[in-house]
Amino acid sequence: MKHIIRLLLFTLSLMVLGCLTSPARVRAEDIMIIVHRDVHVESLTRAMVSEIYLGTRTKWADESTIKVVMLKKGPVHEAFVKNFVGTTPAKLRNVWKKVVFTGTGTPPRIFKHEDDLVEFIAENEGTIGYISPSTPHEGVKVIPLDDEK
Repeated sequence: MKHIIRLLLFTLSLMVLGCLTSPARVRAEDIMIIVHRDVHVESLTRAMVSEIYLGTRTKWADESTIKVVMLKKGPVHEAFVKNFVGTTPAKLRNVWKKVVFTGTGTPPRIFKHEDDLVEFIAENEGTIGYISPSTPHEGVKVIPLDDEK
């Protein structure tokens, strides 16, 4: 009996520890779309963001080129790809491989850290990316979503 109780307590301890150490789930509302400060866009729809990240929308309204940047991996990247692009990270990588292979576009610049992504967007015209709201984002423009368009 003591053995069973110890086993149950050990299992319960592992479950609690797992809950405390697992990464928090990121919701779509917890993601900010950011662009270079000179991009002349006041809002975007989720459909437009999806088109940009799938490589089917390549120009801003003023006909300047859209330069896509994204995170390599992590909860923010996974939530963005699922909720804004409507696919999985693996499928999105395959989309961009096809775009590059067919010569119809330039692949996104990939960053390991949100801070580096923000810095790149601040320094490069026409760029778009995404971050969590807790990431400092001085020098870039936050674009609200307008899904009524």
